[in-house]
Amino acid sequence: MTESVNSNRPVLPWLVVTLVVVLAGGGFVWMNNRIEALQAATATRQDSGVEQTNRAVAALEQTVKDLQSSQQSLVDRIADIQRKIASEGSNRKLMSDQLGALSARVDALASANAESAATVRQNPRTKR
Repeated sequence: MTESVNSNRPVLPWLVVTLVVVLAGGGFVWMNNRIEALQAATATRQDSGVEQTNRAVAALEQTVKDLQSSQQSLVDRIADIQRKIASEGSNRKLMSDQLGALSARVDALASANAESAATVRQNPRTKR
């Protein structure tokens, strides 16, 4: 019987070592799977974050293009208004010059009329 007790002793440490190795291997595999799952979840979040960022950048680029288009439209409208104002100013100047010339003619006619009336008044007096 002493032989069976002695023969069991070397097996027990080997069983304990085998059990520790199996548990350590299982733990390593389990942790590796957890790490891969966490990395996959993080990659998915990063991909969705990148997609959201790309969409936001695209929306901002479109907004900038729309603003630039609106700005160009406003610049064109302002230039058109400035051309119309300049044209109206030159038309006003032309009409002012024509009015001045017409006024000078009216004054000349009024002056000539006054002179002729004065001459007509003087002539009847000289005849008497």
